[in-house]
Amino acid sequence: MEQQELIEKIKRLPQDRVAEVENFVDSLARREHISNRENLHQALSDYATQHAGTEADIDPDLEAAATDHLLQQATEQ
Repeated sequence: MEQQELIEKIKRLPQDRVAEVENFVDSLARREHISNRENLHQALSDYATQHAGTEADIDPDLEAAATDHLLQQATEQ
């Protein structure tokens, strides 16, 4: 079915049914967003597991900055 056909069918519906269609479309969009977020989380977890403790996992500059930050916080307390 073409988008225009679907739009025409929706236009012929009573207003309360249009609201149902809108709610359904919104629920589909939310499921897609959640699915994308879950896929991203899984990909990040897989990467972290695969590269834990390797060169790809350790960023010397970031490690140094974090250490400096923690030491500075400790001296401020």
